[in-house]
Amino acid sequence: MFKISWLLLFLFVLNLHAYVDSDMDGVADSEDRCPNTPLSDLVDKRGCALERLYNEYHYDTVYGFNYADTAPLVSQHLNIPSFSLRADVYYKNYYLQSYTAYYMNTDANGDVQSGFYDTYVGGGYQKYLLDSLFVSVGAGVLLPTYQDDIVNNSTDYQMQASASYIRNNLTFFGSYSYTLINDKDRTNVATFQNTTAYSVGAGRYFNEKMYASLSYSFTNSVYTHITDITAASLYTTYTINVHKYFIFRYSYGLSKSANDNSLSLLIGHHF
Repeated sequence: MFKISWLLLFLFVLNLHAYVDSDMDGVADSEDRCPNTPLSDLVDKRGCALERLYNEYHYDTVYGFNYADTAPLVSQHLNIPSFSLRADVYYKNYYLQSYTAYYMNTDANGDVQSGFYDTYVGGGYQKYLLDSLFVSVGAGVLLPTYQDDIVNNSTDYQMQASASYIRNNLTFFGSYSYTLINDKDRTNVATFQNTTAYSVGAGRYFNEKMYASLSYSFTNSVYTHITDITAASLYTTYTINVHKYFIFRYSYGLSKSANDNSLSLLIGHHF
């Protein structure tokens, strides 16, 4: 009797270890035909979503490492690393967004300089039209968290719009923004101007996990004496699961005023 009891206990424990439910939807991985469904989904006996219970509200964060090889035209040639954080909150077709980055660099004299770039806070409205056209409009402020040598940083205002057309596994996109610069001119030091920026590009979904795009961007410098900034960029995303994804971005400066090279390695979390 004692041996039979131990045998039954062993079989029970073995059965517990055999039952694995990675996405915690109540369906074992061995029978789950739709793995990695969000916790908010109501699923059927196969583990596939019947209904998304909370689809009106979600948020995500994107953070990671950035590097810029600055152009000598702007200042002395510098290699500037930075760490950035972006947070997005979505409710139905509306969104709120904030972005900040902390940089560090060593100048020609060996002095370490560090601090925050300007911090963006804004929001907008976005929607799919005709099931294939995605449009977004928004506005925000650039808070003066960056301290420059001129000590003349003020709050700036920005408006932007973008659109993406999706056909099969291809995307075509463009964006436009206008920034009202409120920094005051300093005689014999710097004069400022409002800036316009736009970008156009195309991308492709290679599979359910990987997407890549190429784009061209143009923007005015905030300084009137510096030429317009143009660059070409490669952007890729790789989805790990429904909650996590990686982003790689590389830009090559096409004009003398652009950063020679810049790249970003980021990780995003979707909640």
